[in-house]
Amino acid sequence: MAHCPKCGKKLKLTDLSQFCPACGVNMRFVNFEENFYREAKLAELSQAAMHVKIKRLKAAFIGSKLTVARLAVMLLPIAALLLPNGGFRLLIPFLGEGEAVGSFSALGIYNLYSNGVLNYLLAMTDSVLAGPAFTALRTALFSYAAVAVFGVIVFLLSVLCFLSVRNMQKLIAGFAAGGVVSCAVSMILIGSFARAAQNVPLIEGRGGYGLLLSAAMFCAVIAVNALLIKKGIPVEYAEGMEERVAIYKKVRSGETDLDSLPQPVVETEETRKIDEEIAKEEDSYRKKHAEGGVAVG
Repeated sequence: MAHCPKCGKKLKLTDLSQFCPACGVNMRFVNFEENFYREAKLAELSQAAMHVKIKRLKAAFIGSKLTVARLAVMLLPIAALLLPNGGFRLLIPFLGEGEAVGSFSALGIYNLYSNGVLNYLLAMTDSVLAGPAFTALRTALFSYAAVAVFGVIVFLLSVLCFLSVRNMQKLIAGFAAGGVVSCAVSMILIGSFARAAQNVPLIEGRGGYGLLLSAAMFCAVIAVNALLIKKGIPVEYAEGMEERVAIYKKVRSGETDLDSLPQPVVETEETRKIDEEIAKEEDSYRKKHAEGGVAVG
């Protein structure tokens, strides 16, 4: 049940009037001025928080030529995953066609899984004769999957770069460096598999150099983000916005009481112009009524 904001009387369901049945006060306008200024302060601070977020978002994506370049290169590592980086052929006696052909690429790994050949590959790692070759293939596939994971992470971090205009490029460059290392390791393991598959029944393999292009794509990502780390991302805020955001954080954490803040919370050139306009209108109002012989308090 509601209570009167002035006398605290508990209101009944039948008390539909805006006037308190006990003290008679108009409950809609109790503390109207205090509530008005409180809402004005809150609006000023929340608007500043939104302003800062929008400025960071725009700066992270189109704040400079380098941020635009980051958007251009973020898809390169994923696009490189479509290139074949060596391949393999598995002879499966009980399969309809008798063999399964695959490649070290995103599409090749997907087909390996969707066709159910992956289970055969994993089972054959225990084979006495062909086990080492199948184990080498499994290890090479896992290493290539790591390259794909680093590519996806780099893409996602690039999309979320607005979360931190200072630190996100460091994370992107770090994971891109991990992608380069994964490319090198994967190339070595694919080569090891190709050698292990020589003269082994049921399996054939060949190496490839497509991962060199993948590594180059990761290096392009590293280069762009390294330049962003060095030069930084310029973010221009309107006067007083950063100060308002800092105060807003304190208000939300309970460190600062909203009622104790002045109105406006932060004085800027814009608020000073508004105060000057208000003062002019008040002065004009007083002069107009003074000339008419009406006293204005």
